[in-house]
Amino acid sequence: MKLFFPSLYIGFLFALGLLFSCASPDASKSFLPEYALYLLNEDGSNSFFLKESLQDTGKSIEIEVPSKEFTREYIHKKGIFYHFKERNDYFIRYQLDANNQMIATDSILFKDGYLENYIWKNNTDTLLLFTVEKKTTAHGRMYVVDTKSFTLLREEALPFPSSIVNFNLLSIGVVDFVDDKLWIAYCYSKFLTADDYTTSDTMYYATLDFSSLDVLNLQKDTRSSYPGGVNTVQSYSARDDQGDFYFMSCPGVALGNNLAKPTAIFRKKKGMQEVDTSYMLDISETIHNHAYGFWYMGGQKAIIRSEQRNLYTDFSNHHSTFQFEYYLVDLSTKKLDKINIPLDKGTRKENVLVQGDYVYFAIDSEGEKHDIWRYTINDGQVDRISSISNSASYILRLDFLK
Repeated sequence: MKLFFPSLYIGFLFALGLLFSCASPDASKSFLPEYALYLLNEDGSNSFFLKESLQDTGKSIEIEVPSKEFTREYIHKKGIFYHFKERNDYFIRYQLDANNQMIATDSILFKDGYLENYIWKNNTDTLLLFTVEKKTTAHGRMYVVDTKSFTLLREEALPFPSSIVNFNLLSIGVVDFVDDKLWIAYCYSKFLTADDYTTSDTMYYATLDFSSLDVLNLQKDTRSSYPGGVNTVQSYSARDDQGDFYFMSCPGVALGNNLAKPTAIFRKKKGMQEVDTSYMLDISETIHNHAYGFWYMGGQKAIIRSEQRNLYTDFSNHHSTFQFEYYLVDLSTKKLDKINIPLDKGTRKENVLVQGDYVYFAIDSEGEKHDIWRYTINDGQVDRISSISNSASYILRLDFLK
């Protein structure tokens, strides 16, 4: 469910254009960036900060984003970017050219909707996208796109009820694909006032036959609320080394807004259609706060990003308060250890990147600092390794381009 309240997106709903102009075209010809940081700048503009290395060594350039046609919500894979332009319902493919200008290369017209979630089918070029219609936010659809030829292979309505009792806003929060079956975690919300909403006390897990979209199994879970979230904005799930699937619920004020329910991590074991009801990692019970964002590191370890209720007033300053902490989570022992990096701001960001023996964090800390921090997995050492453009207000995303 994508709820477009101004207060929920302060500092974020600035757009990213389809055509970009490079600040230094001549220098870019010999520049081969490996990383892209997507910035919201102090003047309200957006830009990409492209780097050869996440350390201060190597070249970097900043690409201005002059247009306001494109939000920060995009899908990236191997240097190609995909975006669903909700204003006119076009799904667009674009990429950096030889001069590091971002150009649109193709588009597909979808039906009216908000993009809620996506998954790559078995790590192929086939992309599954899941939307909720704009008019009622009560009906979902699935689109299947061959990204190599950039053609629409299939589009079909999802077989979910439009409402549960008086909760009539559908949210498609987590998606998994195994053995030609779709597994979708979803929930329902409702408006309390024109600017406030809440989510029901039940999470739904549906297993669907991919060919027919017939529902093979439906499981209800009342241990938490609001599974996952819009994963073009932030990650909420991952598969571990053994093939078990983990996902996080987000009932905090920034997503589900059902504060009585705990933020928690759940597990669907390899080969199973149902969530393992014997497993629940209650994050809120341990840290006494809600959290958003889940990044798997390997070895049964993950990173989460938590708010601090005592530091922000309400949602009006939730995004601008330096409050966010990062925790190392052991999924097997359920132990949480805080990582020693400065407090971050920005309600939801895709700013954690796991690469080999390191985890990189793009952090916006007090004193107008916008830095890359490196966490060494083996020994827990933390280092600040580089700084980003002084014009930035938020680092919204960190992507590896290769």
